[in-house]
Amino acid sequence: MKNIKWRTILGLLLIYVAVVLYPNYQWIWGILFLYWVIPDLFTGTTHFIEPIHKTENTILYWIIVITWLALSAYILVEAFI
Repeated sequence: MKNIKWRTILGLLLIYVAVVLYPNYQWIWGILFLYWVIPDLFTGTTHFIEPIHKTENTILYWIIVITWLALSAYILVEAFI
């Protein structure tokens, strides 16, 4: 519990709110999420508010990566259907 990244968790919550409240521009978010996640999968580090390393914060790292992938897929599929 000592190594909890509170700013990162708050930032994720803000992203969730932004996606829900501004539906007309969701396709932009979908592209950004893909842009953010692809390099993270290769490096094992994501930079959301602060650096999150897979080796130090494994669960939070995968929550962020899965969030980017899931939101990107959801947003892009919904925007172009």
